[in-house]
Amino acid sequence: MQQTNSKKEVQSEVRVVVEVDGNPIGVLNLDIDRLWPLINHRKRDIVPVEWLDGPKFDSIMRAAVIKRLLSRLETHLYAALGNEMVKAELDVESFKLKAESAAQAFGTTQKQVEKMVAETDNTSVDFYTFFWEYLLDDRDVIDLKKEWKSWRNPPR
Repeated sequence: MQQTNSKKEVQSEVRVVVEVDGNPIGVLNLDIDRLWPLINHRKRDIVPVEWLDGPKFDSIMRAAVIKRLLSRLETHLYAALGNEMVKAELDVESFKLKAESAAQAFGTTQKQVEKMVAETDNTSVDFYTFFWEYLLDDRDVIDLKKEWKSWRNPPR
């Protein structure tokens, strides 16, 4: 589905945008221009119909083949997702435990967090960025307050 224009080239890709509560959190891109040579090994085939020019036929064929490929991939994707759901369930439990640890270290209310942030050279946005990174970090943190104080402030 790549059409060449005298001014610019259009990139062909399949893009899956993952959203949570309407907010995009990630994108999966499949570059069709990289996949197509693996799919179609016949580079010099003659177009089987005279009523379509070569580039138009190639574009239609690529679109139809990729549409079927995506349909078949969807089945495999759901199977793979089923296998990953157990890990996602464990992530939910892990994130809840980490949030409870953060609540013990920093307090449970907005005022407590604001007071704690005010005692540092950081902002509330910095705190939430720290918390986000803490949730995604796989290592065990022993002293969360110490981690917060040293966050973005390397030892001298």
